[in-house]
Amino acid sequence: MTDIAVVPARHRFNWANFFRRVGWLETVGIAGVLLITLVALFAPWLTPFDPQLRVDAAYLPPTMAHWFGTDEIGRDLFSRVILGVQYTWLPGLGVIVFSLVFGSIIGLVAGAAGGRIDMVIQRVIELFLVLPSTLIALAVVAALGPGLFNTMIAIAIFWWPWYARISRDEIRRLQTRPHVEAARVAGVRGPRLLLRYLLPGAIPSLLVAATLDVANIIMTMSLMSFLGLGQPAPAPELGAMTSRALDSLTVYWWLPILPAVVIFFMCLLANLAGDGIRAALRGA
Repeated sequence: MTDIAVVPARHRFNWANFFRRVGWLETVGIAGVLLITLVALFAPWLTPFDPQLRVDAAYLPPTMAHWFGTDEIGRDLFSRVILGVQYTWLPGLGVIVFSLVFGSIIGLVAGAAGGRIDMVIQRVIELFLVLPSTLIALAVVAALGPGLFNTMIAIAIFWWPWYARISRDEIRRLQTRPHVEAARVAGVRGPRLLLRYLLPGAIPSLLVAATLDVANIIMTMSLMSFLGLGQPAPAPELGAMTSRALDSLTVYWWLPILPAVVIFFMCLLANLAGDGIRAALRGA
């Protein structure tokens, strides 16, 4: 009787262990991130007033009628901040998704191919990593012109190499694992080997890196907006709202402070969620 090579079953993700490893503070972060995402998705329907129209007298302090007060025109600041979450959060997630997918593919190719292809890709990755990414991104946006899409392009250009390096290193490490060696002995080759036996093992590390990068992306996009390189006025970007009202800090403190506080809590919740996911996926 001919022996049949049996490929060991791949590790199944255990959702019970995932939630057991997440602490209460990290759970708050994950819940906060989900809430922010829902607010960003449905922001136009959640604003109590039209963010672009005058609804009351200018420079009203926070009250029960206007939770964040009104701005220099008389627009409801709370409504503008809600819409500003959409302008900041969703593009940030878009940059993360693009960089993660593109970088993972490049790293997968480098790790699987090896040899000269791997060497060339590594040199390209290192070139991007040693460049001052924030300064170059500012130059790219200045050259392309202010705008949300141009800001996303400038940031994504210099963010994908981090995921490419992680993906490449994980693929190289996984190639010597027993289940991958057994798959090769069983005749599994090419794309099937990459997609079924190598890429799933790299996903936890990539996911942890992506979740921890959300706050960095949000801060970078807010910085671009603060410097006037985001969506032109009157778009309610949080960074731009803080920048335009900075001169009023000592008089109308709520105009620059409250949008900045929202950015702070977005980054805080994103970091807590990233820490929770990192703890939960450790050893996955």
